[in-house]
Amino acid sequence: MKRFLVFLGVFFVVLIGGYLQPVFFPADNMQQEADHGRQVVSHTALPYEEISTSGYAAYIGKETADFVTKFGEPIEKQQTGMGYELWVYGEKDTDYLEINVRDGKISAIKAFNESKETMPFSIGMKLSDVSELMTIYSNFAFTYKENNYNVELMEEDMNYRPLIAFDNKTFALLFFNHGTGKLAAVTYLDKKTLLTIMPYQLVEGEVIPISVTDQVSGFDAIKSHQVIQIINLLKLKEGLPAYRVNTESQKNAQKLFDALLKNQKNILSLERAENWQFSKEQMTAETVFTLTNDEYQKLLKVGQLDKKKATGMYTEPVYDPTFTVLSWFSDSLYHSRFAHQEKEDIGVAFSKASMLVLLQETEKEISQTEESE
Repeated sequence: MKRFLVFLGVFFVVLIGGYLQPVFFPADNMQQEADHGRQVVSHTALPYEEISTSGYAAYIGKETADFVTKFGEPIEKQQTGMGYELWVYGEKDTDYLEINVRDGKISAIKAFNESKETMPFSIGMKLSDVSELMTIYSNFAFTYKENNYNVELMEEDMNYRPLIAFDNKTFALLFFNHGTGKLAAVTYLDKKTLLTIMPYQLVEGEVIPISVTDQVSGFDAIKSHQVIQIINLLKLKEGLPAYRVNTESQKNAQKLFDALLKNQKNILSLERAENWQFSKEQMTAETVFTLTNDEYQKLLKVGQLDKKKATGMYTEPVYDPTFTVLSWFSDSLYHSRFAHQEKEDIGVAFSKASMLVLLQETEKEISQTEESE
């Protein structure tokens, strides 16, 4: 009888201890102990706060005259066919800057340059540096034209593409290179541009469809050159060799582009073909169509290119090519395709709102290169 009572006593002590352990030793505390000594960046789902407007952020939504007065005329102006004009500043990579101008006002600024105008951010800083200056939020609720919107960032977004709000009701999207973890560019943008490119999950509200106006017939050599320039700029910042551009690689990219249109039944399943058609009809960031790696390999086979020596991407609709490239370099899946140390050739076929990028091993017998098409 005594042994039985002792057994019951021990049993109840163990049982009560098991139930009370979470009270005295919460799981959060245990996790904090496990994470001790490891850098942890704080992310929060609390209602976001706006930081003071400074630098380039102050020009978003303003007439271009003020910007030109301070920074001068751009070295190039391009008609995009997407409802905005692209202004390019900076002859050197360290000075490179892009401005989106819509209806005479600045709708977006893409800063790659090491300028005080990007403060409190600076090109090359780490996410932990940003976290020391401000809180990184995961949810943003705001109104645009009397409509409510609620944007949610996933963990990958907060680590490589965090969103920052300014008190002039504009935003900054920080792009961190997935290979180095360093800030590669800061994109300042208004609400309409954010709702058009929408790289995050939209919990409430609808994205703004991409408005395609006048487009260059056939392949757009200007946009192709722009994409190659941005890719090489980001490669060099990472300490990787720039891609070579030559006539052959450009022809191969255009050949693959045409092959996809003519042989989609051999490349895409019926469901994927329907998804592609739906993307063309909707023309929104939520319905972007991108070839999977397996589909791209099938395309290389159809195009009679060596699958072992080539890779690439195909995506549409593309509203802003520079934004798309920055998204690739901040994404682990796509960044790995650009991270090769070997010398490679690049070809880009851009037609209307569709873009195909071809990356190939450099053939030894090809020696003549071109800086642009």
